[in-house]
Amino acid sequence: MKNSKQLYFEMPNKKALGIEDYIVTNSNNFAFDLIVKMVKGEINFGLISGPPYSGKTHLSKILIKNAKNYKTLYFDKDYQNILDRLEASDILILENIDKVKHYKSEQDLFHIINIMKENDKKLLMTSRKPISEIDLNLEDLKSRLNSILEAKIKEPDDELMRLILVKIFNDKQLKINPNVIDFLVSRLERSYESINFFIEKIDKFSLEKGKKITISLINDLLR
Repeated sequence: MKNSKQLYFEMPNKKALGIEDYIVTNSNNFAFDLIVKMVKGEINFGLISGPPYSGKTHLSKILIKNAKNYKTLYFDKDYQNILDRLEASDILILENIDKVKHYKSEQDLFHIINIMKENDKKLLMTSRKPISEIDLNLEDLKSRLNSILEAKIKEPDDELMRLILVKIFNDKQLKINPNVIDFLVSRLERSYESINFFIEKIDKFSLEKGKKITISLINDLLR
């Protein structure tokens, strides 16, 4: 008689955001290589573009963690407040620069890029849109951004999708049967945002029902 015992993934106790925890496949290897080159000092400027939940902030945290001997500034908005602090910093990380027009900070971002270049400092930017799709009025800023190395993160392939699902469940400290992962890979939309939203829904649903996350429970949610 076959052993009917189910196999479950063992889950760690905390969210993992180290360099060893970043999942690299063909969908995001260029972005990961860009961070490695910045850590090694091979390049000073870079921009990572990718959809929501694609790991851009995780990569930013990797750069911060591996730049312990440098003074690092991290901003995701209010670029006007950065200029007075640049002199005392070695590395600047600017998240979501695709919103720069919304924040009315195009001129500020233009000056920031120039100052970092002139002083040979490191600048990492992230964006939810590729450079070519960012809505900008300032032509000089467009030119500056187009001269910067851009690493695009693609939507996940099947391999990355499976690994992301495992990692998200890990971070939530949930024990999941491997068959559930395969089931989700075959049914969920291939996007980081959809994966994260669905995991939030099924996690909440399982708590409400007082049941473990199984294929049967997922089917109940999808009905």
